[in-house]
Amino acid sequence: MPPNDSNGALLPYEAERMIRPELALARPPLDPARTAVVVVDMINHQVPREASARAHGYFVDRLANTVIPAHQRLLAAAREHGAKVVYLVVGAEREDGSDAIRPFQEMFRINRAIIGSAACEVIPEIAPEPGDICLPKAGSGGFSTSRLDSCLRNLGIDHVLYTGVVTNACVLLTLGAGFDLGYYGYLVTDATATYSQRLQDFTEEIVCGYMALTVTTDEIIGQLAGTPALAVR
Repeated sequence: MPPNDSNGALLPYEAERMIRPELALARPPLDPARTAVVVVDMINHQVPREASARAHGYFVDRLANTVIPAHQRLLAAAREHGAKVVYLVVGAEREDGSDAIRPFQEMFRINRAIIGSAACEVIPEIAPEPGDICLPKAGSGGFSTSRLDSCLRNLGIDHVLYTGVVTNACVLLTLGAGFDLGYYGYLVTDATATYSQRLQDFTEEIVCGYMALTVTTDEIIGQLAGTPALAVR
């Protein structure tokens, strides 16, 4: 039982750490052959090139200066060492968006985000290569609105490296579901982006509590190459 004070309330530290990260995040060494990079929504209608009301300067700058270069290095290393690359592509199959989850239908219509259209293509800087997989998803979470789980299980994947946008939305919901499904998750922090540093930091703090290890691109490339895993932090 967690320690209590004299009135029976949980002590502050223990209240924040009901799940011990060193237990929840324990995992075998990363094996590239059983690893996939899941790239969430790095597609044209989700990755803006210029600041706008929807995507202000912080988001655009982080994508251009940090996230896209991180993907280029990570995906090259993953392919080199035999890990799989799976792109999730958010959009609708129908022109009216009616097959998507209800909150996204109008957005898809406005953005003309139809699977197979230019809006739903992976951005050219990190375009898929032969052997990579692209899965359409009709909502936020990749495991609940695409066939991601069956795809990864068929590939024999245990370890999943999560990247893409938006950190506190589609990335987080995909990662969280992956935790419950038994995958060993890694949030590649500098390969994800959201609309402010506050939201980025907050999401990383939530994730590393028990759902996934938070790692940088350089750290996970090192593990793909065979360096020892880092301690839970």
